[in-house]
Amino acid sequence: MEQLIIGVFEQGFIYAIMALGVYITYKILDFPDLSVDSTFPLGAAVPTVMLSSGKDPLLALIAATAAGAIAGMVTGIIHVKFKVRDLLSGIIVMTGLYTLNLRIVGGSANVPLFNYKSVFDNDFINGIFPEALAPYKTVIIIFIIMIIAKILLDLYLKTKS
Repeated sequence: MEQLIIGVFEQGFIYAIMALGVYITYKILDFPDLSVDSTFPLGAAVPTVMLSSGKDPLLALIAATAAGAIAGMVTGIIHVKFKVRDLLSGIIVMTGLYTLNLRIVGGSANVPLFNYKSVFDNDFINGIFPEALAPYKTVIIIFIIMIIAKILLDLYLKTKS
């Protein structure tokens, strides 16, 4: 039962960070970006391949962020340079990324990563947290990241840019 509650908090905090991004595009920029439906799995496909080939988890996280940024830029380029409506440009990228995500992971829709190191389970993180907090370390790390993202977003939104 405890693992279920921890899993619920982990997923909730991760989706909270994603919701901030969707909020920015839809409410503030007035851009209904549906490419999120495929950029989120893209952010999972890239590190999946990198982790399963033995790359560093932090490098995989940076590559996933870069891949998501490139997908967002493609949506913006389609909208601005090719004058495609905002909603349709998101749909185009979402559709294209569906195939690309499957191609990245090698055609398999399910790749287990339980035996690989991650940004939440590596030697550095395991050294920071005492044994008593080990089951909760992922929730704690994601919570801290979520709070930092919210504070940075609030600080940015107070500017006029």
